[in-house]
Amino acid sequence: MLRKLFVLGLLFTVSFSTIIAQPRFDPKERAKELKERLKLDDKQTKQIEDIYAKQSEQMQGMFSGGGDREQMRDQMMKLREEANKKIEKILTDKQKAEYKKYQEEMQARRQQMRPGGN
Repeated sequence: MLRKLFVLGLLFTVSFSTIIAQPRFDPKERAKELKERLKLDDKQTKQIEDIYAKQSEQMQGMFSGGGDREQMRDQMMKLREEANKKIEKILTDKQKAEYKKYQEEMQARRQQMRPGGN
């Protein structure tokens, strides 16, 4: 019985460690989500994937450098705005309208994830 609990605990620890080690915002997955949602062509998808990859690189650099939380939050918002502007330049007018809805939904999700956010 004790051995089974130990094995279960070990399995849980290994599984949890693997989940934590995975990147939270994979650029390919994000681009794939937009491809489906906005009906992007392959060229647009690749361009957006590149934008997200660069943004992800910059954010990882910020986190590894440490620093003031408030300053990092401001920098993250700036990076997000820059990425959004670049993405909008790639989209058609119809896709831009759908992208705006998508952004509003993502903003609502971020608000809910905050402590005390409803």
